[in-house]
Amino acid sequence: MGRKKELADFHRDSIIEVAETLFEIKGIEKTTMNDIARVAQYSKATLYVYFENKEEIVNCIILKSMKMLYDRIQRAIKKDNDLFAKYYGICNELTCYCDEYPLYFETVLQEINVDLKNQNTPPVFKDIFEVGEQINEELAVFFHDGIDQGIFRPDLQIPQVVFIFWSSLSGIINMAYKKQKYIEQAMGVTKQDFLKYSFDTLLRSILMEEKKNA
Repeated sequence: MGRKKELADFHRDSIIEVAETLFEIKGIEKTTMNDIARVAQYSKATLYVYFENKEEIVNCIILKSMKMLYDRIQRAIKKDNDLFAKYYGICNELTCYCDEYPLYFETVLQEINVDLKNQNTPPVFKDIFEVGEQINEELAVFFHDGIDQGIFRPDLQIPQVVFIFWSSLSGIINMAYKKQKYIEQAMGVTKQDFLKYSFDTLLRSILMEEKKNA
């Protein structure tokens, strides 16, 4: 039984690896199951033994990318005790993640609708949801610490702030990645300077008034 599972995992991982490459080259929408089967050197019938459809492959990649992102955020938060260092550490990890794995970064921004009460919901959806909640919990603890230390405003609504910061940071980083030439030409600043200014501006929105002028 163990040997069969190892073999199945090997084939699934091989297929996912090929799919990732094709998605990066052609895009997810334009890549077909036929493309994946041909490059992976599997018959299309064999492909469907391991994956129900392309959507399942995409979801497996999303789960993989979410786990990597969670590890990076954890590393940034645990690396330093200083709250500001943690914040810029999170920003830096997200930026590096986007630069190194643009496909993964794109997938984690996709909408995931999960009905946890539905027994027919595929396990991969539930796993994605759980990892996403773990990331949110890490960020929630970070913001709670900031309030407890008198650095962040005490009126922050944590669930909303977590979502606002996650969407804002990912949007800023994604835009800077895609519009680097425009930023340099139209604004006269480097991508790094633009990101630093953006991160500073976002942070100031939640600081206690005296901390803004410190």
